[in-house]
Amino acid sequence: MKKSIVRLLVFSLLLALLVNLTTAKPADLPDGYTLQYEQSFDKKSSFKEFMMTDSSAWSLAKVQGSQVLSLEGKSEYEPPHRSPYNIALIKGRTFGSFVMEVDIQQSGVKGTPIKEYMKEYENADRAPGYAHRDHCFFFGFQDPAHYMYIHVAKHGDNNAHNVFVVNESPRTPITDFRTIGVDWGVEEWKKIRLVRDVDKGTVALYFDDMLTPIMIADEVPFEEGFIGFGSFDDIGHVDNIKIWAPTSATSKQVFFK
Repeated sequence: MKKSIVRLLVFSLLLALLVNLTTAKPADLPDGYTLQYEQSFDKKSSFKEFMMTDSSAWSLAKVQGSQVLSLEGKSEYEPPHRSPYNIALIKGRTFGSFVMEVDIQQSGVKGTPIKEYMKEYENADRAPGYAHRDHCFFFGFQDPAHYMYIHVAKHGDNNAHNVFVVNESPRTPITDFRTIGVDWGVEEWKKIRLVRDVDKGTVALYFDDMLTPIMIADEVPFEEGFIGFGSFDDIGHVDNIKIWAPTSATSKQVFFK
């Protein structure tokens, strides 16, 4: 009898530890922030939680043993102003200030998987499109003509590896600090943290290193909007989304019909 009680206690402690680990939040999360949204794409229904510029360009796919949201090709979509083609926004809620963590695998250039692309070119660094190999993170999305996004690329220039605003005109960089670029690797998962502070007017993005941002912008407009993922015209995978915020608002707005 006593052994059964001990086993039960041990099991309960292990279960509590497991729950704590799976719902763990960043140690430096601001006071008052709670988990507002979480998505690991384990269910088929998770695909319907997103509104996309072209749903045929996306799918739920198995990648290295996990089911993920997969961007597999360029969307048949023409934005009202020069800006990314491939966008998948979380439906039903908007955010002001938030902290988001997500796993991203940038899987190729245009529609070509990275392993095939590197075989095609002897020097991939000098091959067309490689320098702008990207994934994008959308926030403050009010409509297709008013939003911000962060373009994370291999090499930065005026059109890549920047914080951009789309405000009834082609995307414009508003970055105050950035690194020269990032190494997406070959079929490697990268941990991303995006921190938006509406009161301070700032946004910062972290890439694998959760202590030092690779990009910062001040005086960022559009205080509230939808959050999403995608690419200008490359491919990639999204998994394990967690968004903490002091609050979020429900919305019935739908774009890209």
